Amino acid sequence: MSATAGRRRRRGTGHELREVVLAAASDLLAALGDVDALTMRTVAAASGVTPPSVYRHFPNKNALVQAVIAERFAEFTETLQAAAATGERPLERLEAMSRAYVRFGDEHPGHYRVLFSATNAGPAGLGLTPEVEHPGAASHRALVDAVSACLPAARREQAVPLATELWASLHGMVDLRITKPDMPWPGPDTLIDPALTPIRVTAAG
Repeated sequence: MSATAGRRRRRGTGHELREVVLAAASDLLAALGDVDALTMRTVAAASGVTPPSVYRHFPNKNALVQAVIAERFAEFTETLQAAAATGERPLERLEAMSRAYVRFGDEHPGHYRVLFSATNAGPAGLGLTPEVEHPGAASHRALVDAVSACLPAARREQAVPLATELWASLHGMVDLRITKPDMPWPGPDTLIDPALTPIRVTAAG
């Protein structure tokens, strides 16, 4: 038996192999930055298995990429929701969620880049039909709901633009810290506080 065959056999089968393939595809997407640049053959090579082994779990590249994006977004959304659950008041929950957002990006830069920096990972790139929700919708909804909870009823129509502005700020913090790690960035809390100011003002006004 060849050494390569031995390595492949030790990868396991079923759920274990599926997780190996998902991890390899996620790492490759983080490195390539483009769904179109990913191939099933490179995923198989990175997983230490043959391409037919990958196809047994994922019939095509779209299915594989959808699974990667869905799994990573599920982790991200769970992180945000768990952080929000620690706050007693709406603004405290939003602050905790914002800190968790930045911390996720700092601790998992590869995963973060897969979610928010890979090109062709939107609904069209993933081959999603209009009636199928993008995996990232849950995390966006969680952020909008958290912002909305901070606002008086008469101003809740501003929740989406305010949440979008906050998201852009948090994403900028994370992306800059990933792409320019040598810069002397201020601590996340220093930057998060002013990012929440528009929401505080709207809530108080």
